[in-house]
Amino acid sequence: MNAFIGTILVAAGQSKRMGFDKIFKPFANGLCPLEICLHRILSSPLVGQIVVVVSKENLERATEKISTLCHGKDVKIALGGKERQDSVYQGLLALDPLWEYVMVHDSARPFIREELISVVFQAAREMGAAVCGKPCSDTLKEVDMDGKILKTLDRSKIWTVQTPQIFKRSLLEKAYKALQNQGDIVTDDASAVERIGGTVKIVFYKGNNMKMTLQEDWDIANLLLQKEKFN
Repeated sequence: MNAFIGTILVAAGQSKRMGFDKIFKPFANGLCPLEICLHRILSSPLVGQIVVVVSKENLERATEKISTLCHGKDVKIALGGKERQDSVYQGLLALDPLWEYVMVHDSARPFIREELISVVFQAAREMGAAVCGKPCSDTLKEVDMDGKILKTLDRSKIWTVQTPQIFKRSLLEKAYKALQNQGDIVTDDASAVERIGGTVKIVFYKGNNMKMTLQEDWDIANLLLQKEKFN
């Protein structure tokens, strides 16, 4: 299978809610989230290049980790920016122009699988943009600044969205140039595409693709990784 995807692996966050640098801290298996994400993404035959976006403070550590995992594949490092979208944009600039599709993934989600990349990619080929996610199972309330409930939202129309997110490169570049010009801030890449009128397909993924945000998330991920074979 030919490679089609250039990947931006975002690892430039400050982990403020976690209280420690979650991307470079080793799990009980001795591997940090960045190493696990890199290994699993590199195992996908669809991926031809990865740009890892890190903070200036972690540049040396990232270089060391990447050097042991490349195995002949093209992995670059780019320095991130103030906001997540600034980091993604720097990754996009560093990515070689030959890739027709771009995947963005957060290194705080170490459970990414080859099969997940494949199903999101197939949807992106159909629509031009695709993300993975799950229908929301909780009751959702809109509240005001004082915590008073304003209304209950229709959860049948609500999904929680994750990464990886895959886009036709020309579409993502157009979306990010618009963000740069307008000075807007978004929390994911699909939002940037939506703002320029792009259509994004969401793909249901029933497997574990949890994001580590709080200490308890780290603890759960640590336990789960001890039970599974690293491959």
